[in-house]
Amino acid sequence: MNLPRVKILKLGTLLAEPGSDDRYVTLRALLGVGGGSTVTLIECVDDRLILVDTGFDREWDLSEENVKRNARCLRTALEGEGLRPNDVDIVFLTHHHLDHAGNLHMFTSALWLGSRPLEGRIRGLMGVRDGEEICPGVKVIYTPGHVASHASLLVDAVLRGRPWGVNTLTRAKVAVAGDAVISESWFRSGKVYSLNRDFYSAEEARRSASLLARLAEVVIPGHGIPFTTEGSAFDRRAGPG
Repeated sequence: MNLPRVKILKLGTLLAEPGSDDRYVTLRALLGVGGGSTVTLIECVDDRLILVDTGFDREWDLSEENVKRNARCLRTALEGEGLRPNDVDIVFLTHHHLDHAGNLHMFTSALWLGSRPLEGRIRGLMGVRDGEEICPGVKVIYTPGHVASHASLLVDAVLRGRPWGVNTLTRAKVAVAGDAVISESWFRSGKVYSLNRDFYSAEEARRSASLLARLAEVVIPGHGIPFTTEGSAFDRRAGPG
């Protein structure tokens, strides 16, 4: 199958689950949960490489030590795929939050893309339209709610590998969601993550999650493991047509 390939390069973590309080969040942070986003690698059919978000753990710590630690971790993840930062052709940012964009400085030779509303927030980033393909089979989907300028990617993808020693080749519609779907736990609960200070709209967030539930079979959330959309709390709700 001549389709883009999708792979999680670095799995993100999450500090706040539905119903958790400040003590729970603090405990996770004290135990070393960094709260950085998932970083996803897309291998396009034209051989370009897209990195979706760059991750950044402990976003509250902007010390030189933590900045270097984050860069080192992402560089190690790339090396595991035989890659260096200069091999990445496109970095697509779902939004501007530091836990998703904090390692952007590593990719000086890449084209930085995001939604058009994101252009004004990040110098050097080029905005793309809702529905635009940034490579064959990889489409931009505007998903406002978590923030006004949020966007996700919908990939007509092949998932290839050897889990449990068995060759597999699976085609699926994959939403690389960013924080339009922050995690499976928030998605299954039907609740909206609204803890960020610049949260935009609960109504728009629900519409965006519903849209991704209808368009995709598999979701790679902003934080945590990927999952299928079947049986979600959002797939029965009205989204934009």
